[in-house]
Amino acid sequence: MEQYLSAVGFKKLEETKQMKDVIQQIINNPTEKYISNYGEDKIKVELLKEYSDELGIIVRGELDEKEELKVFSIIPYKKGNLTMDIDEVDVIYTNNSKDDYYVYFEDIKTGNPITFYLQNVVDYLDIDEDEDAYVENIRLIALSTEGTVIFPINKDEVDKNLEQEEEQWRANLLELAREGDEEAIQLLEIDAEQSAELFKVRTKHEDLLTILEGYFIPYGLNDAEYSILGTIEDFCVETNSLTKEEVYIMDVMCLNFKLQVCINKKDLIGIPSIGMRYKGICYVQGHVEFS
Repeated sequence: MEQYLSAVGFKKLEETKQMKDVIQQIINNPTEKYISNYGEDKIKVELLKEYSDELGIIVRGELDEKEELKVFSIIPYKKGNLTMDIDEVDVIYTNNSKDDYYVYFEDIKTGNPITFYLQNVVDYLDIDEDEDAYVENIRLIALSTEGTVIFPINKDEVDKNLEQEEEQWRANLLELAREGDEEAIQLLEIDAEQSAELFKVRTKHEDLLTILEGYFIPYGLNDAEYSILGTIEDFCVETNSLTKEEVYIMDVMCLNFKLQVCINKKDLIGIPSIGMRYKGICYVQGHVEFS
């Protein structure tokens, strides 16, 4: 996770001593502090430090017998602004020294399985054994250290209308399939086979980026890393108050769902603009709103 510190404006602080100084500042003067009495002998701590209205670092750890903080993780983060309504999620603890939790869910509109790193672990620990707890929504963020702005696919109004109708058709079939409708399941399977065959034919004569408007593909060995391609619908620039580095924050529509991508200005090839597409490797994290 530390390799994505550049995405929140800490590209220059590569030296270990510099980061140690930043971590100590966060421990001494956090913007927000969360504590959970998890278990009889464990006190989990999350310290959040903001370096702009939306960007910051989470220091996560545990208090020892002397009430000194043992740091497990240094997590760059952005506060998500785009919500997704989700029926249910699975939260999985990865048994390692960093106390990491990952969330698995299926996107309602596309049926795609998505995994992301959980930002608000202490909130989850507080409701872990509460049978009445439920998920109100999630907010996804993608941190990137390499990306490119590329041209969009040329489409007229007829193409856009047909695309919207197809997306709605698939979404309706997915809903029926979840309820056990055999005909809907068969139609989805046929549609997937036909799409795969058409894709094979077109790739013989066309460039991949002229065929696919967007994709969201697992990348590497880390569950929450993805290669993504999507359309930029909005963007802004945030400045890290400590390092003065500038970070692009882009609202990217990818496979019929939207997430926010954060990337250091120096790590992005090209200048973002509405309607262009973003292509890059991202680490996806998110905030789950529990009730």
